[in-house]
Amino acid sequence: MTRRTGAVTRGAIASAGALAAAIALAAPAGAVPGTPGLGPLGTATVHGDIYSTDTIPGVGPGTQTGVRASIPGGTCSSVFVGSDDMPVALCTAYVGTDPLETTPPTVVLLDPATAAPLARMQLEKGALLGGVYGYLDDQDRVVVADGAGVLHAVGHARDSSGAWTLTDEVLADLGPLIRDGDYVTGLAPGVDGRIWFVTVNAVVGTVVPGDPASARTLDLPADAGQPPGERVSNGITVRPGGASVMTSRALYEVDQGEDGQPHIRWRRAYGPGAARHPGMLSHGSGSTPTYFGPHQDDYVAYLDAADQSTLFVLDRASGDVRCAMPAFATTLHPETAAPDGTLIEGPAQSENSPIALASPGGGEWSLIIANTYGFQYFPMAVDGPAVPAQAPYRGGMTSIVTDGSGCTRQWTSNTRTATLPKATTGDRLIHGLSYGDAPDSGVLGDVLTSGIAQKTGPVFYTAIDADTGDEVVRSFVGTAPVDEPMELTGTVAPNIGDGDGPGVYWQGTVGRMLRIGPPAG
Repeated sequence: MTRRTGAVTRGAIASAGALAAAIALAAPAGAVPGTPGLGPLGTATVHGDIYSTDTIPGVGPGTQTGVRASIPGGTCSSVFVGSDDMPVALCTAYVGTDPLETTPPTVVLLDPATAAPLARMQLEKGALLGGVYGYLDDQDRVVVADGAGVLHAVGHARDSSGAWTLTDEVLADLGPLIRDGDYVTGLAPGVDGRIWFVTVNAVVGTVVPGDPASARTLDLPADAGQPPGERVSNGITVRPGGASVMTSRALYEVDQGEDGQPHIRWRRAYGPGAARHPGMLSHGSGSTPTYFGPHQDDYVAYLDAADQSTLFVLDRASGDVRCAMPAFATTLHPETAAPDGTLIEGPAQSENSPIALASPGGGEWSLIIANTYGFQYFPMAVDGPAVPAQAPYRGGMTSIVTDGSGCTRQWTSNTRTATLPKATTGDRLIHGLSYGDAPDSGVLGDVLTSGIAQKTGPVFYTAIDADTGDEVVRSFVGTAPVDEPMELTGTVAPNIGDGDGPGVYWQGTVGRMLRIGPPAG
C-alpha cells in the first residue's frame, strides 16, 4: 500500500533554499534541450517537450497547495505557460444533453495570480482532439489547428487601455491536403522550423509556416501496404530528423527527407485487443510514443492494448525490441508484482503516454504509467462501444526501470490519479488530480467506482515520489462533478516573481481551471 502523509517528506521541498539546490543537482540528469521555435521547456507542449517525456524542470507546489479557481467557459484539455508567465488554455464547452456535443475549441488567456479568464478566441470546430494537441511557440503564441485544417498562432497583448486582447496569425492552410471527413489531431514543432502534423485518418506531414508550397504529406497505412482504416487518437512525438506516430494498429517511425517529405523507417504492429477497453478513447493503444535515452531519442516506449497490456521499449533506429513486460501488476497476474507486492485490482490499461524520468545518477530511466481502465469519459469523446460497456475505476500507477536493454518493475501505487500525470525533475515528484481511495471490492465498491457514481465526491491534488511510489502529498482541491478531472492535462510552472520557490500546478477540470500552489510572489 502507498504511504500517505499530510506533508512532503523530502528534504528538497522543505525550504526555498533546498528547492534551489535540488533543481541544480537534478537538471543535468536527462534534461531535454530546448527546441528552436518552441516556448519554455516543460510548459509549452501537452507532454512537456517534443519527446513526450511528460517531465518538467523545476519543482511542484509541495505542501503550498492553496487553490485559486475560475470558470473559463469550458473544459480545458491542456494549459501552457509562456516565457511571460501568462497561462493559456485550450478549452471546449459542452452543449445539449441528447446527444452531448462540444462547441468549437477556444483559446483562453488566464491571469497568472488568480486564474481568472482575461481574453478568449474561438476557433472553427473539428475533431475532438483538434483542440487538444497544440503547443506554445517562442513568441508565447498557441499554435493550434482548427476544424478546417488551418494552423493558427494565437498570441496575446495589451491594448492602449490596458485590456488583454488575442491576436491571430494564420501559419498554414492544410485544408487542401486533407480529405473530407479528416481532421488534424496532432501538432508538434520540428527542430528545423517545420511543423509536424498528423490527422485522424493517419496522414502525417510537415509544413514551413508561411510557405504553403512546402507542405509534404504521407498516408501511413497506404505507404506501408496496409488496408485503410487505421486511425490516430494520440499526439505526434518529434525528434531531430523524424517523428513517431501511434495509430490504432501500429507504431510508425518516420524519417524526414531534406525537402520535408516524411518516409516510413519502420512499422511495428501491436495487439489492439478484441474491442475498445473501458477507460480507453479508441480501439487501440492510448500511448503517444515516448522518446528517451542518452541522446534523448535512442529508445521509444509505448503500450499495446492487448487484454494484458505490455510495455515495449524499442530501439528507435531499428525498431528492435530492447525489452518488454506486462505494463501493470494486477490481481489477475500477481506474478508481475514489484518487490513492494502492491497490486492493482482487476484489469489495467492506459490511455496516457508513459512518463520518462532519468535517474539522478544517469544510465537508467523510470517509465511511469497510469492505469485508466474503467474511467468513464463523456459519450462524444470515445470512438465506438467498449467491452465491457463499463467497469470499476481502480486507478493506480506503476514504475518500470530500464537501461535500454532490460526492464524491471520498481513499484506500484494505488492512488486513483484521474488526470494525465506530470513529473518534475527538481523534486522527483509526480503530480495529478485524484479521487479518494477506492471502496473495498465487492458489489457496493463496483457501483461506487463505475459510471455516474465515479464522478461524484472529493477531488485531491496528489504528489507521488517517483522513486518509491509513496504518496507524499494529498490536498483537497474540489468536488466532482464540477471538478471532475476527466483525464485532462495540466502543467507545473514557476511561481511568478518567485522562480526558486515552490511551483504552481495548473489543471483544468470539467467546470473550472485550478491554480494550485503558493500565492503569486
